[in-house]
Amino acid sequence: MAKKLVTVVVPMYNEEPMVPHFLTKIAEIIKENDGYNFEVVAVNDGSRDNTLALLYDFQKKYKFLRVVNLSRNFGHEAAVAAGLSVAKGDAIIPIDADLQDPPELIKPMLELFEEGYDVVNARRASRKEDTWIKRYTAGKFYRVIDKLSGKVRIPQNVGHYRLISRRVLDEVLKLPESNRVFRVEVPYVGFKTAEVAFVRPKREHGKTHYNMKSMIDLAINAITITSTKPLNFVFKFAMWLGIIFGLSAVTQLVLFILEMTKVLVLPFLNHGVWLLINVSLFLTTVILLALTIISIYLGKTFNETQKRPFYVIESVKENK
Repeated sequence: MAKKLVTVVVPMYNEEPMVPHFLTKIAEIIKENDGYNFEVVAVNDGSRDNTLALLYDFQKKYKFLRVVNLSRNFGHEAAVAAGLSVAKGDAIIPIDADLQDPPELIKPMLELFEEGYDVVNARRASRKEDTWIKRYTAGKFYRVIDKLSGKVRIPQNVGHYRLISRRVLDEVLKLPESNRVFRVEVPYVGFKTAEVAFVRPKREHGKTHYNMKSMIDLAINAITITSTKPLNFVFKFAMWLGIIFGLSAVTQLVLFILEMTKVLVLPFLNHGVWLLINVSLFLTTVILLALTIISIYLGKTFNETQKRPFYVIESVKENK
């Protein structure tokens, strides 16, 4: 019986210090799991250091290594998508090069895969290694995305690191949108899912390139491609504000008429100007917020209509 092929997809951007450590570790894991054939698809995402040259050099040592070179830096999500597009495996495992996604989990993932699971998520059991800001924002992100996603359940504390079967990948690749978020796409297509938990270690070599801006971009993309509920929320919020302030305006008008006709003396109306200013500022803020949300959706729609590729592959160097 022919061995099943496992594809490990690893995006790399300026990961020169990590390349030797990652490939050495993954080679050990491959040796331990000799019941499978492996290919490692390393995606160079427009690195400015010697990442690409190192990868080419290591192809002489590791026959399992394939190198995908993007024409420029497209970002982490695009690099993952590029790697998935050329993956040949029966099981596919995206993983980061920083070794904070422990390659040791590949073995239990494959065991669950053999039990019939099409998706095996690697879930962080804790986020103690993260800063309190990252823990707080991550918690808020997952709560918001869970509220907005409806029938699609987005697993908490699960990044790109997971195993997916060939048929899951085929369904993901069929999705027509050009703006892709892998951690949303996999739950969207469904299939039988399991998980393995792990405690994420600290990064020992190099430095992270996933900054606050990247996390904000990911959050916006994940929310806007998952649901149109923010637009519905804006509509409902604006409707209730209209009712409340409409009644308030009528009340103010009645009180003003009563004051002018001397039917009722209300000294506090002297403060009406300040009330008007505060209400105006509040409404302006709400309007700007609503316009921002709508603009984000319009921007996403504009990008989709352009039909630009999410990434451009300059070359794929096979290891012969």
